Amino acid sequence: MIRSNKASCRTLVLSKSKSRKFMKVSSNLRKLLVLFVLASLSMTVMNCSKSGDDTPSAQIVGTWKITNLFVKEGTNAEEDQFPFLLIIPCFKDISFTFKSNGDLTGSVPAACKDDTEDFLGTNGTAKYEVKDGKLIITDTDGSKTEQNVSFSGSQMFWTSSEVDAGVTTTSRLVFTKQ
Repeated sequence: MIRSNKASCRTLVLSKSKSRKFMKVSSNLRKLLVLFVLASLSMTVMNCSKSGDDTPSAQIVGTWKITNLFVKEGTNAEEDQFPFLLIIPCFKDISFTFKSNGDLTGSVPAACKDDTEDFLGTNGTAKYEVKDGKLIITDTDGSKTEQNVSFSGSQMFWTSSEVDAGVTTTSRLVFTKQ
């Protein structure tokens, strides 16, 4: 019986020393695992918050001014028509503000209101929505305008095409964020 006690004590001592080594390794693994989980979690949080900023709905929020109007008619080269719009001196000062709540307001300098009324309208407010690469603007009277919209850096592009007598005309309106 004494022998078996000695044997069991040796087994117990060996078990304890093995278990201490295991606990050391296990403790180190736990520390590494915790660090890995924390690092993964922080990367996930940073990526989640960053990716939301890249959506068109987030990119459009802010104040924009028209900087170019490119027109391509048929097979002709694309031309910037914006300089021709500057016959109305204050045209370059017109801005559009897209708010995160879906409100759109236009700011037209007082000296320019009469000259721009025909093509900008008299109402300076509307609602907007960005969906599937389209900007949908709903005026207060319920009329809707739809434009293809895309973004690159601090620029927003509205593009549209129409066919008249078999000739396709493509327009690309360029806005720069202010």
